[in-house]
Amino acid sequence: MLTNPPRVLLFIMMDDLDLALLIVLEDEESSEEESKRSKESDIFKNRATEGAYEILICRHLHCNEEKFRQYFRLTPVLFDYVLNYIKDDITSKPCNRNKKPISPEQKLSLFIR
Repeated sequence: MLTNPPRVLLFIMMDDLDLALLIVLEDEESSEEESKRSKESDIFKNRATEGAYEILICRHLHCNEEKFRQYFRLTPVLFDYVLNYIKDDITSKPCNRNKKPISPEQKLSLFIR
């Protein structure tokens, strides 16, 4: 007797009810995997307007040079200079998996902080 019979042989040995149950279970598993991949959290959808970078740095620190310097240990002018120097190297292109990549400004602020 075969220890690992081929899949076709298993289908022959199953009755109609077992086969129908197997098909339903496989369909449920594949639909669960698809639904997990397609959902995007609101956290990521609203990152451009409600993210820490947008709120803290863009709204508060950029307009206050003293607080900006305390937070980053750089002046805004020096931050912009460093950013312009490395911007091409740290820029990510959008792709299927990540349609809105982190901006070079955000990457630099995370790195410095």
